[in-house]
This record gives sequence, C-alpha cells and structure tokens, in this order.
Amino acid sequence: MGFNRGIRGTYAVFYVALFQAFGWSRGVTATALSISVLVEGFSMPVAGSLVDRWGSRKTLVLGGILLAVGLGFSATVTSLWQLYIWVGVVTALGLGLMGMVPHVAIIARQFTRRRGLAMGLAWAGGGLGIAVLLPVAQFFVDIWGWRLAYVAMGVMAFVLVVLPSGVLMPRDPPSPRKAEAEPAAAGGEWTVWEALTSTMFWLLFVSRVFASMGNQIITNHQVAHAVDIGYDAFFAASILGLMGVFSIFGRVLFGFLTDVLSHQMTYTLVQLVSSAGILALVAAGDTSYPILLYAYAACYGLGQGSRALVLSAISADVFLGRDFGAIYGYFTLSIGVGGAVGIWLGGFLHDVFGNYTVPFMIAFGNFVVSILMVWGIRFLKGTREQAFK
Repeated sequence: MGFNRGIRGTYAVFYVALFQAFGWSRGVTATALSISVLVEGFSMPVAGSLVDRWGSRKTLVLGGILLAVGLGFSATVTSLWQLYIWVGVVTALGLGLMGMVPHVAIIARQFTRRRGLAMGLAWAGGGLGIAVLLPVAQFFVDIWGWRLAYVAMGVMAFVLVVLPSGVLMPRDPPSPRKAEAEPAAAGGEWTVWEALTSTMFWLLFVSRVFASMGNQIITNHQVAHAVDIGYDAFFAASILGLMGVFSIFGRVLFGFLTDVLSHQMTYTLVQLVSSAGILALVAAGDTSYPILLYAYAACYGLGQGSRALVLSAISADVFLGRDFGAIYGYFTLSIGVGGAVGIWLGGFLHDVFGNYTVPFMIAFGNFVVSILMVWGIRFLKGTREQAFK
C-alpha cells in the first residue's frame, strides 16, 4: 500500500519535470495521468476477479512486475504517445493489480470486530509511501534527471513489491470464514449482479466518483501550484510530502472512528478536514505565507486516503462474501472514472484561467456532493441495503 500510493503521489513530481522538459502544455501532459487513473480504475474489477480466483499473492506479484516494467520504460519517453502507453497504461495496470483491491480483500476477510481500525493501520502505509517517495522522487529528479529517476522507481518496485509478495505472502490465503462473512441480509451473500443492481452500490459509486475527481485535481496539481507561486520544486515536494506524514495518523484515527461512529459521520469529518486544507492551498497565492502550505499539508493530509478507507469499510460491511473481490473491484472503478476527469480538468482549467483557483474550488464542491451521496444512503428503504451501521 505504501509503494502503491507513494508512486501515485510521485506523478505530481514527474508531471512538472515532463512539461518543463518537452514544453508540452499542462493539459496534454496531464492527459497521461488521466489515462493512468482511468486504466487503473478499469483494471480493478479484473484485480477483484483474480483475487477471487487466484488469491492475493499471485495478483500482487503480477501487479508488481507490470509496475516495475512500466516505470522502467517510462524513462525512454520521447513523445506523448509513449508517455500515454508507459505511464498511462502499463504502469497503471500494475498499480491496479497490486493496489487496494487485494489488500481490502485480505483485511475484510480476516477482521470483523475491528475492521475499520485494521484498514486504517494498513492504509497508514499509503501515507508513509507518500511522505517518503514524494521528496525522494524529487531528489532523484534533481540529481539524476527524470529518466534515471523513473529507472530507480522501477527497481524499487521490484525490490519492495514483487520479492516480498512472492516470498512472504501465503500461497493459499484463507477463504472467508462463513460465521464472520457478515452478508448484508438474511437472504444470503450478495452476488455480483445483485450488487451492481442495488441502490446502495450506486450511491457509494457516485460518492467515490466525486471524491476521486476532487482528490485528483488537488494531488496531481499541488506541486505545480506551489512552483507557480514561487516555491522551489524540492521544497514544495518536501512540504507536500509532509501531507503523507499527517495522513498516517489520519488513516489510523478515521479507521478507529469508523468502528465507533456512524459511517456517514466519519466520512463527513474526513471531507470537512480535507476541505479546510483545500481552502488553505487556494489562499496560498505567493511565498509570503508558507504557513499556508503547512496548514494544507496538515489538514488535507489528515483526510488523504481516509475517504477510500471509510467507503471501503462500508462496502466490506455490506457486500462481504465469496464474490466480494469482484464486487469491490467494480466499486473501485469509480476511482478511475472520477480521477481521470479530475486530473485532466485540473490541467485544462489552469490553461484556461492561468492559475489553479477555479479547479481547486471545483474540488471543494466535489467533496460536498460526495458527502451528500453518503448521507443519502440513510433514505434507502430496503432492509438488505440498510445492513450497516
């Protein structure tokens, strides 16, 4: 989880290096990241099916290999179509297969009473990855250039993902314990079709689309915004990497709150603290008040990753069963749909308005809509779709 989310975070660093190196507009450069998020999203239902069929070990190893290959060949990019292939497709497939789907499947099937806390602890790895890899990537770019930095990331993917997953992960992960599977209703476990035709699924899906759209606008353009207003690239990456440190604590905190508060209340708290961070980032219009970047890192960092955590906890509480991997995979397709639009929209609106104020405020609005979708679940009438606290 740490390497997966950390690599996704480094896109903000390589994004700046690429449009500076080739003179591409921010919109066309960000398109590669939009393709990446979209491909990653569409790969998640595949990852879910592979987890149900192969187990998490083989799925993680395959994803790590694809990620290492994609990062390594990203160093050879000389044109936009190559960027779209290696960063947008191959690397994204790797991220999708070794991302949250197999991790959620493992945790959801092994933890019941403290599932939220267990997810929060695991998700803390994502915060650690962001905190470490963002400044490391910028350091590599500064001393070696972006090409060798990509090679270094590819080697790290093999060492930190492929080898540990292949050696340490059990060959035959245990199946869900029937007594603890917690199917959503007395009618038995959900099938994929039942989930895909339920109101619950689509409210959660739409909520995550808006949340992902807003999040990708922010995270993939944060370094560019800091550089635009006058900060040194390495300083900006380091300060924003601090966001990952705060997210470690935020993921554990909100994971714990998921077990003791209602899911809607926990999700609202996540989005409110994140929105405060967005406002601090918008207020940072020059280098006069670096405290605003620190405020952004603290507030947005506390919420970063916790949105997915809470929504994942809801989906596990409702849909856990033999087909959970596939169901969760289809659910996480929402990340690709919303994220692809968000990354492109952030770059496009910057090209139109000349700054990031408008796209960042759109991200703020997306978070509000996302909260409303989650609260809308309370109005569901069917007992099968209300089987979560």
